[in-house]
Amino acid sequence: IMGGGSLSLGGAGSLLRMLRLLRLSRLAKMLKSMPELMILIKGMAAAARSVFFTLALLVIVMYIFAIIFTLLASGTPSGEVYFRTIPDSMYTLLVAGVFLDDLAAVTTDIGQDSLVFPAIFFLFVLVGALTIMNMLIGVLCEVVSGVAAAEKEDMIVNFVKSKMQEVVDKLDTDGDQMISRAEFNQIMSQQEAVRVLHECGVDPEGLVDFADFIFAAEAPAEEDDDDDDEEEKEKELSLEEFLAIVLQFRGSNMATVKDIVDLRKFVNTSFTTFETKVSKHLQLVQAGATVPAGS
Repeated sequence: IMGGGSLSLGGAGSLLRMLRLLRLSRLAKMLKSMPELMILIKGMAAAARSVFFTLALLVIVMYIFAIIFTLLASGTPSGEVYFRTIPDSMYTLLVAGVFLDDLAAVTTDIGQDSLVFPAIFFLFVLVGALTIMNMLIGVLCEVVSGVAAAEKEDMIVNFVKSKMQEVVDKLDTDGDQMISRAEFNQIMSQQEAVRVLHECGVDPEGLVDFADFIFAAEAPAEEDDDDDDEEEKEKELSLEEFLAIVLQFRGSNMATVKDIVDLRKFVNTSFTTFETKVSKHLQLVQAGATVPAGS
């Protein structure tokens, strides 16, 4: 009987643990359904280090002012009430100087002993409550803003990727999951793709205008003369590469050094290709051969 009772208790404990896991899974689903709450939680976690050092600075400042008040107010009535020891002084500074709880009463009491005490106390309020605490708020706002921007970026990327994946699956005739120039033109003719690009801040017309840059062929290797006669193949992009390029064409993006370097490479490649073609034509003209039309 006792063995059966222990088994039943063990089964009940396992059931309780399963119920707790179910509660945790529900909580996780609830957090996923509220991205704003997740942003706040991630922001707090990301700002933990900065908050720690900001509070450490506040403790150091409190400790310095506590030593000053403990020494100066020693033997005075206000010193016996507020600044008897360094911990008492730090407590007074924290409650009245940082949290500003009953600040007027504390400054009035210590001012009856000496006018220097309120002046030093207000100096601590200026440093602790108005400077360091506002710095703490600024750090939290900055970190949460950065986390929110990163989360928004991830949401945009996931949204564009899911929608573009559907369009590519419909138009990918060869099934290689690579996007060629022809498939790109087909994608841009789809209203769903154009709508997705508009929603993520990309100008579809501008993207089409830059198709030559997106699918620019690599510079041909000058190894053999026979290779010069081969037709250059346009570059094909995977879905991840295509999405990365598309998101670079958002109007909200700022120009970076990488963009300038890419532009320089494209211009150099274009001039190199043009120079190669002109050299071929000059060689054909000097040899008395006929230049092919349209080349």
